[in-house]
Amino acid sequence: MVSGRQRTFDKEEALHKAMEIFWLKGFSGASLSDLVEAMGINKPSLYAAFSNKETLFVSALKHYAKTLGSSHLETLTSPDESLQNKIRAYLESISNLVTNSTFPGGCFVANSTCEAGSGCLTAGTKQTVEEINIESRNTFIAFFENEKRKGFLASTASPEALADYLIATQFGIAIMARNNVTKQELQHVIETAASVFKP
Repeated sequence: MVSGRQRTFDKEEALHKAMEIFWLKGFSGASLSDLVEAMGINKPSLYAAFSNKETLFVSALKHYAKTLGSSHLETLTSPDESLQNKIRAYLESISNLVTNSTFPGGCFVANSTCEAGSGCLTAGTKQTVEEINIESRNTFIAFFENEKRKGFLASTASPEALADYLIATQFGIAIMARNNVTKQELQHVIETAASVFKP
């Protein structure tokens, strides 16, 4: 019995390349031809490894959240920094990524959230975007609740409202970067946002 042909490409590397195409062009704008060319494979290999375009997009979005998105959260866990400095460091980490010229620009999740709102995503891809955003919001709520318990926020402060504020700010930074606003200009936005958390 002849065994199936072995894959001759690195699936993780191919997924990273697909992520960059979706990041640049969006789900609706990225064609299968764009994807297979960037991934260095043919269409049968794409289908064999990832089933279809929708599954590939979901995998690429989760890959982004795991490899690039999660790294920003480390800035919020420093025990020796004030809340204001933690927020500033977090937003600066976002700024560093969305202005990094080695990437497509902006934020893959922010771009996909815009696509979801305009009806450009399938039900499955939209659900993944929503799940990632809900997880982020819950993480921020838990962070602000903890800061409130430690006395670094007023007793009347709303962790939910602050979580929404942080998400709105980071998405705004990402969209501005996508539209070629400079890192220096984004720093003014970051300083203004961080001033909300001044002791």
